[in-house]
Amino acid sequence: MTTNKFFPNFVKNILPITPLVGVISTCLLVASAVAQVSEPILNAGMSLQIPIILLHLVGGLVGYLLPRCTGFDEISSRTMAIETSMKSSAFGFLLAKLHFGDYAARVPSAVSVVWMAITGSLLAVIWRYIPIKDGE
Repeated sequence: MTTNKFFPNFVKNILPITPLVGVISTCLLVASAVAQVSEPILNAGMSLQIPIILLHLVGGLVGYLLPRCTGFDEISSRTMAIETSMKSSAFGFLLAKLHFGDYAARVPSAVSVVWMAITGSLLAVIWRYIPIKDGE
C-alpha cells in the first residue's frame, strides 16, 4: 500500500506480473521445505496429513466466522479467513531448522507449508467467484 501511494506508476507497471511472481515464490517455498524432509513425510502418511489439513481448514473457518459474528463486513471477513488459514508455516520450518537439532522437528512445518498454500489459494479462488452482495 505504501509503494502504491508513493509510486503508483511503478505499481501499475508491475501489477500484471505479480500473480505469476506470487505463484512461483509459493512453489519454490513449498518445494524447498518439502524436499528437505521428504522421506519422513512419506513415511508418516495420513496420520501427519489429516491433523495439518484440519489445522488450516479450521483456521480459515474460524478466521471467517469470528469476524462475521463480531460485525466485520464480508470482504474483511474473507480476507481474515485467507490470512488465518495461511499462517506462516515457512516461518515455523525455519525456526525448527535453526533452533532444534532434531531433524524431525521440521517435518510438521514442511507439511503445513503445502496445506497452507493449498487452503489459502482455494479460499481465494472460491471466493473470487462468489459475488459479494451490496451491504455485506
